[in-house]
Amino acid sequence: MKEIEVEKSVYITDLYCVYLSDISSAVISDLHLGFEEEMNLNGLFLPKLQRDHVEGIVEKIIERYEPEHLFINGDFKQEFKRNLPQEWEDVIHFIDRFSSQTDLIFIRGNHDNYLQTILSKRGISGLDVYEDERYYIYHGDRNLGIRKITILGHEHPSIVLRDRVGGIFKLPAFVYGPDEHVLITPAMSFFSSGTDITQSLLSDDHFTPSLKEIKDKKFRAFGITDDFGVVDFGFLLDLQRKNLSDMNPHH
Repeated sequence: MKEIEVEKSVYITDLYCVYLSDISSAVISDLHLGFEEEMNLNGLFLPKLQRDHVEGIVEKIIERYEPEHLFINGDFKQEFKRNLPQEWEDVIHFIDRFSSQTDLIFIRGNHDNYLQTILSKRGISGLDVYEDERYYIYHGDRNLGIRKITILGHEHPSIVLRDRVGGIFKLPAFVYGPDEHVLITPAMSFFSSGTDITQSLLSDDHFTPSLKEIKDKKFRAFGITDDFGVVDFGFLLDLQRKNLSDMNPHH
């Protein structure tokens, strides 16, 4: 499926975005532009694939939904100690390409400490959080609580599937907590392998601090696949049990 409606007017999609039809908005997170240059500076050469990958998906989001607003919910860039030359180039390129097609709204993540310097060159001010009558959107690196319909990034959620001979297959995923009305978006980054949510979200040591407030771990996982689009994998506890049974040939 291209999309699944998890709450009224709230759609998770195969384009790594949440589409909020009632406010004509799409929400994405964790693009990590400039990742290649940071790796190059640390001795690991990577081809520059990230910007084309990200912008290609965003172009498809705009073509399909024509959103009036596009929220970039944190970690737009990679290096959190400074602005690298590639980040300057990639951020300006992204803004110039899409700002005429939709209203770009930047919400700060933990990697975006110096992003405002670049945004100011195009007259844009970043936000710490967005809130209206129905939605509460922030990156998730800080504990700002959960209320209304809360949309977070930061976790880089993925579903890790294991077979009985030890093979591992990882899918980017959305995580939805129906009781708390909390939704976590997958990383759009080409280089992000993601966090195994059957381990991270079912433990007591959450990567995203506000999730520690959720005592009843009723999280539902939706993986993004090339062949089938968005797939409902069910609740994480059931998925974890299934993976464990698959690894046990005597089950």
